[in-house]
Amino acid sequence: MFDTIIVGAGPAALSAAIYLKNANKNVLIIEKDTPGGKILKTEKINNYLGFTEEDASNLAYKMYSQTQKLNIPILIEKVIDIKNNGEIKQVITNKNTYETKSIIIACGRVEKPLGIENEDKLKGKGVSYCVKCDASLYKDKVVAIISKEKDDVIYLSDIASKVIFINYSNEDIKFNKDNIEVINNEKVIKINEENNIIKSITLSNNKEYDVSCLFIETGYTPNIDFIKSLDIKTINNYIQVDSEMKTNIDGIYAAGDIIYKNVYQVITAASDGAISALSVIKYLK
Repeated sequence: MFDTIIVGAGPAALSAAIYLKNANKNVLIIEKDTPGGKILKTEKINNYLGFTEEDASNLAYKMYSQTQKLNIPILIEKVIDIKNNGEIKQVITNKNTYETKSIIIACGRVEKPLGIENEDKLKGKGVSYCVKCDASLYKDKVVAIISKEKDDVIYLSDIASKVIFINYSNEDIKFNKDNIEVINNEKVIKINEENNIIKSITLSNNKEYDVSCLFIETGYTPNIDFIKSLDIKTINNYIQVDSEMKTNIDGIYAAGDIIYKNVYQVITAASDGAISALSVIKYLK
């Protein structure tokens, strides 16, 4: 029997685990993949307090190492269901069933990929799914972007020397900036590489554009399939929580990119994790 089981092992989850362990709680982390979360899908982090510029994988490893120094167990298993039996809850994975007094759901969200050649291979090597995370890495360079948000394009144009906006919508979108080129009625069909980094993109008209990065901002999907049997309230598939990260079910909390909020960044995820842990500590009393 655990005091808390945390689903996920990104910044929100690891932050929560550290707070819980420091409060002498018996905590277990269950992660279906590699600890670190979406940090591992970028290259550099330079907007996290205390790190001027850090290799993303190194930052993720430091977070993970901190939990290991506290002897917090992490199981690499896939959570497939959660059962709410009142004071005792069950977390069911593809390998086992675990009982716990409380749960923190912090397994984040996944980006919606284009599904084109070399996209997955070049993640973090010139393919990015987060403008605000990675834009500064491409200062004074030529970049391309697919996005539903005009603000993303404008934000990029203040950093990059040129922004090629591939307009996937049916709208006639224009920008009053000289360094933004809008391409309508075409789609990216291939990402070309050289020495294992992005070299250019090929569009459906067979034209090729040399770019240092392709930003794909087509939206995200929260990982919530395993909570379908619970009556957890959501907004646009994101878990709805109060200011203490509590869901509508007693003893079940959520934190990080899986919750409905305005800002999705590493630093806010870590904050969410701390808040959820402190709330759980209060709940367990």
